[in-house]
Amino acid sequence: MKITKEADITEIIESDTWMMDTLRAAESLELNDWWIGAGFLRNKIWNSISNKDSTPTRDVDLVYFNDQDTKPETDWQYDEYMKTNYPFAEWEVRNQARMHYVNGFEPYKSTAEGISNWVETATCVGVRLTSGKLEYLFCHGTDDLFGLIARPIPRFQTSELIGVFHGRIEKKAWKEKWPSIRVFDK
Repeated sequence: MKITKEADITEIIESDTWMMDTLRAAESLELNDWWIGAGFLRNKIWNSISNKDSTPTRDVDLVYFNDQDTKPETDWQYDEYMKTNYPFAEWEVRNQARMHYVNGFEPYKSTAEGISNWVETATCVGVRLTSGKLEYLFCHGTDDLFGLIARPIPRFQTSELIGVFHGRIEKKAWKEKWPSIRVFDK
């Protein structure tokens, strides 16, 4: 399937019961500035582009922003709640107000800023459901996402961090999953 616009993405997500159930479950938490990001959306798009029928990734990265409560325990409580009440997914709920510590970056000011600092451009994406309508976040545009391209964000193009990018591609077996993927260091 050729994907060229948001309407194409909406069509494939709305026709996927599991994805819509997952988005409804996330919406029910009423977290501030929430998105489901990374492989939830990227993998669905890349599978569709590759005409690959596959079961959806069960991993769900649900991210939000709350700079008033940055305790990891809060995220763990959300994880547990979601796993108990919505066991059809493997939830990881993370407050982007504290995630800058992971890579030693400056504090983020929003969920979008946190997502924009994930390793690959095609991973810096999000989707959410608001009053029944899908909304999208494409921090680095859609060219790499729609073009089946793995490219590190500029911050990970340095000699110190490029290994993180290559390690993720190998660990996640992207070349095996999507043989036509193109990988660029810049």
